[in-house]
Amino acid sequence: MEFRILGPLEVAHDDGPLQVRGSRQRTVLALLLLEAERIVPVDRLIDGVWGKEPPATSRSQIQICISSLRHQLSAGGLITTRPPGYRLRTGGHLLDLTEFEGRVASGRKAAAEGRLRRAAGAFRSALALWRGPALHGIGSGLVRGGVTQLDEQRLALHEECLELELAAGEHQRLVGELAALAAAHPLRERPRALLMTALYRAGRQAEALTVYRRTRETFIEELGIEPGDGLRRLHHAILSGDPQLFHGPGAGPGRTVAAAGRPAPQRVPRLLPADVADFTGRREALAALLEPPGGPYGAGAEPGADGGAEAGAEAGLTAVPVTVTTGRAGVGKTTLTVRAAHRLTPLYPDGQLFASLSGPGGAAARPGDVLGRFLRALGVPEAEIPADTEERAEMYRDRLAGRRVLVVLDGAGSQEQVAALLPGTAGCRVLITSRHRLTGLPAARRVELAPFDRAEALELLGRIAGRRRVEAEPAAAAALCAACDDLPLALRGAAARLVARPHWRMADLHRRLLECARPLDELSCSGADVRAGVAAAYAGRTPGARRLLRLLAVPRAASFASWAGGPLLRTDPLTSLDLLEELAEGYLLEVEVDPVTGAARYRLPGLVRAFARERLAAEETAGAHRSALERYLGALLYLLDEARRAGGSERPARPDPARGAGSGGAGVPRWALPGRLVGPLLADPQSWYGRERPWLLSAIRQAAEAGLLPYARALAEGVVAVWGRGRAAPGYAGQAGAGRADGPGEGGAVRASRLGAGAVLVAVAGGAPGGWAAGYGGVYGGAEPGDEIEALITLAGAYRHRGEHRQARELLAAARGAAGDAPPEAVARLTVALTDSGGRPVAAAG
Repeated sequence: MEFRILGPLEVAHDDGPLQVRGSRQRTVLALLLLEAERIVPVDRLIDGVWGKEPPATSRSQIQICISSLRHQLSAGGLITTRPPGYRLRTGGHLLDLTEFEGRVASGRKAAAEGRLRRAAGAFRSALALWRGPALHGIGSGLVRGGVTQLDEQRLALHEECLELELAAGEHQRLVGELAALAAAHPLRERPRALLMTALYRAGRQAEALTVYRRTRETFIEELGIEPGDGLRRLHHAILSGDPQLFHGPGAGPGRTVAAAGRPAPQRVPRLLPADVADFTGRREALAALLEPPGGPYGAGAEPGADGGAEAGAEAGLTAVPVTVTTGRAGVGKTTLTVRAAHRLTPLYPDGQLFASLSGPGGAAARPGDVLGRFLRALGVPEAEIPADTEERAEMYRDRLAGRRVLVVLDGAGSQEQVAALLPGTAGCRVLITSRHRLTGLPAARRVELAPFDRAEALELLGRIAGRRRVEAEPAAAAALCAACDDLPLALRGAAARLVARPHWRMADLHRRLLECARPLDELSCSGADVRAGVAAAYAGRTPGARRLLRLLAVPRAASFASWAGGPLLRTDPLTSLDLLEELAEGYLLEVEVDPVTGAARYRLPGLVRAFARERLAAEETAGAHRSALERYLGALLYLLDEARRAGGSERPARPDPARGAGSGGAGVPRWALPGRLVGPLLADPQSWYGRERPWLLSAIRQAAEAGLLPYARALAEGVVAVWGRGRAAPGYAGQAGAGRADGPGEGGAVRASRLGAGAVLVAVAGGAPGGWAAGYGGVYGGAEPGDEIEALITLAGAYRHRGEHRQARELLAAARGAAGDAPPEAVARLTVALTDSGGRPVAAAG
C-alpha cells in the first residue's frame, strides 16, 4: 500500500487508488501519517478533528474513526493501539514523505563529496514527489500547523537545488525559474540573491541591479527595514564588478554566490524538555496557548488558520507575542507549557529555546547567564559573547531577527528578569510561566491555571497508580485527591508512592497524610517535590510576608478575614492587608470574595498550611507562637464584645467573686481593632457570627488544648451571648437559657448563660461525658443542686444536633443517675429530654 501526503492525501494499493471516506477519517489518517511510527495521543486526534470544542462523545468517535480506517485500508497491523493513543506502522508500505527524506539525504551526501550535478539531480527527484501543498484540502488547524514545516522544507530544498545548479554553471537556464520563485515569495532574500547572480553571470547586470532596487523598495514599504547584509554585499559586488561573482577562491564558482546570497548556516537549537505521556486535562488552557498570535486572544484570526507562524511578522504585528501562564506551585504550569511548545514546534523551524529562571532554593537565574546559554545554543562562539548583559541582549535580539524561534521561560520571578530575554521581532514567540502574575509585563494573553477539578485529579491518579485501585476505593481516592489539594504535582507524588508500595490501599496513604507531622514528606517521591515549589514561592516574598505566612498557621482556621494578620504580626491592619495581598499575588493564599458584602477572605490551601507549619516550628520560638495565638484570640474576643453591643445584647455581667472576672471574660486581654474596620464588619452581628461560627468554635477548642482556659471560657460565653439573650449558640439545642432564666434578680440569666457557655466549651473543646461534673466544677466552681443535670441536658442536646446520638444518650443516662437529689424543675426537664430520646422517665424525688 502507498500513502501520499506531499500534496492532496492519496492512498493506493495494487488495484489502484483507494478513496478514504469521511472527513474525520481523512483528518485522523493525516495526523497519523504526519507522525508515522510514533504514538499519536487520542487528545491530539480530538484536537485535530474538533479543535477547542469537542463533543462529549469525542473519544468514542475517534475509536469509530480508527475502526473505520482499519476496515477501509484492509491492512492488518497498520494502525495499532498503543496507550495513550494510536500508531501507524509503515513497514512494508510506501510513504512519499519517507522517500522524499531519503532522496534529500542522498543529494546532500553527493554535494558533500563535490558532485554538484548528481546532488542537484537527487534534489530534483525529491521535489518531483510533490504534487502541491502538503495534505492540501484537509482543513484541520492542527494538520495545517503540522505541514507548515514540510512546506518550508520543500521551499528550502528548491532554493538549495537552484544554488547547486547555478554553481554548476547553468545560470542561463535558471533565470526564468528563479524569477518565478522570487515573485512567489517576495520577502525571501535567498531566491532574489540567486536571481541577481544568475542575471549578472548571463551578462544582464542592469537587470540584476533592478531586482535589488525593487527588493529594497518592497522591504522598506512592507517591513520598514533594509535588505539583509548578504543581499547588500551582493549588490555592492555587482556594482563594482567583483570577479569573485564568477569564480570563488579555491572552491569553484558557487562558493561566492552562497556567501553573498545568504548568511552563514545557523545552528538550530532544540532545547525543549521532554513532554509527558500521561498529560491530563487542561484542554481549554492548552487551546489558549496554541492560538496563533493573530487569534481571538490577539488580533482576531480564526483558531488554527493557515500561516500560524506568519500571523506574527507577516500579519502586520510588530510586538513579539508573549503568553504568560500563572498559578500556584505544583499546579502544572511547566507541564502544560512544554506540551504546548512541542505542539508549536513545526511553526518555529528555526529553533526552540528553553530556560528555567528559578534556581535551587528559589534563587533567580541571572538574565546575563541565561543569555550566554542562549547565544551558545544559537551558535555564537564563546569568545564572541560579550561580558555585558545589555550587549548580550542586543546580540541575542540580532541573532533572532528574521528567524522564527520559540522561547520558553519557565519560573520567571519578575518582569525585570524577563525583559532582557524577549526577542525583538514578531516572528518569534515567547511562553512564560510564573508563580507571580507579572502584571507589569505586556502580554498578548494570560492563562491562569487552577488546581484540577476532581474528575481530572482522579484521572491522573488512575493513570499513574492504576485505574483499578482508584475504582476499588472511590471514596478514599477522592479524599486523597482532596488532601493533595487536587494539585497535579502532589498527585504525582502520591501516585508514585502508591506505585512503589503496591500493598498499600488509597485509604492507607490518605490516613498517613492526615496523621503525620510532615505530610509534604509523603508527597516527595520520584522527582515530585511539592515542598520545593512552595519553598521557592516562599523565598520570593518579603520578610514580613514570610513571617505572616508562618503565623497564619497558628490559628486553626481554613480562612481569614482581612483583619487577622494585624494581631498575628502585632501590626496595623493596613500593613497586614498589604502583606496578605503579597502572599495572594504569589499564590500562597487564595482569595474568596463574599458575593453579598464584597469583603475578601483569604484561604490557606492545605499543602501551603503544611509548609507554613514546618516553617513556624523551624523559625519561630514557642513563646512567639503562644503570643501570636493569644493576640488572635484576643481579637476574636474584642469582636464578640462589639457584636454583643451592636446587637443590643446584655453587656458582660458584673465580676463574679468566685472567678475574679466577669462572666464575659473581662479579665482576659483583648486586641482592639480600629473602629473603621469593625463598623462595616459588624453591621449585621448575626450575619458576621454565621460566617465566623466554625472558626470561633475551633478557636475555643484550640484555646482549651493550649491551656488558655480563660480565653476558652471567655470565647464560649461570648459565643452564647452573641447568638441571643440567654440562648445557646446555634446548633447547640438552645436549651441553656430555658432552665432558670426566670430566677430572682440577675442570677437566673447569668446561670443560663454560664450553662450555655459550659456546654459550648465542653462540646467544642473535647470534654468527655464522664468527666463533665469535674470539668464544670473546675471552670465555674460551687455548682448548685440541679446545675449538673441542666448542663448534662444542654450538652446532650449539643451532641444530638451534631448527630452523635450515642454520646447524647450516655449524657442523659448520667443525668438520670444524678437526679436523686435534684430540684423538681430539673427532673421535669430531664423527663422531657428522656422521653424525646426514647428513654425511661424519671420519678420526681421526695
